[in-house]
Amino acid sequence: MKAVLVLNGEPPSLSRLKSLASRYDVYAADGGAEVCRTAGVRPKWVAGDFDSQSPEGLPEDWKVLKFLEQDRTDFQKLLSTLPETVREIMILGGLGRRLDHLLTNLLIASEVDGDKEVVFESERERLIRVTPACPFRSPLSPGSTLSIIPLEKVEAVRTTGLKWNLKDQPMGPGGQLGQSNQVEDAFVEIVIGAGTLFVWLEV
Repeated sequence: MKAVLVLNGEPPSLSRLKSLASRYDVYAADGGAEVCRTAGVRPKWVAGDFDSQSPEGLPEDWKVLKFLEQDRTDFQKLLSTLPETVREIMILGGLGRRLDHLLTNLLIASEVDGDKEVVFESERERLIRVTPACPFRSPLSPGSTLSIIPLEKVEAVRTTGLKWNLKDQPMGPGGQLGQSNQVEDAFVEIVIGAGTLFVWLEV
């Protein structure tokens, strides 16, 4: 099952959110609730500490899960409430606005179960998490730019379809990085043996 999470970063277009809500369950974290309300989308529930959005200001029939503790971010709190059946997570509003929020969101996403698909999306770009259990396989436009971003040490990275391919190489801070590679073939594959990395694409 796929879930769409709406955070309080750079908001998605209302048309994009409405389109996704017609196909998948939507969940909001704190200030992301206002984005949903503006789009006319009712989330399954809203979770957080509500320092950005007062729960009293939400429609009375919306389900609210309030967490008062401050040891976790609203993104973490929302993730903890998702049904076990969710295997694909698309995150809207997780990019842009504040760099500290973006970096924290990526660290949090890195810790989500490795067999779940995790994707951040904005109007201009996408970040797709890659784990050993969830490789990146996708048709892409030759000539487009793709970056491989290892936030930690990653083992046995193998790519096909790129101008500069890797063959079972390690990546990570202090070693091989992967900024601004180029797509050469109509289909790209990125597989890793251990660790977590993100693939960046322009939309």
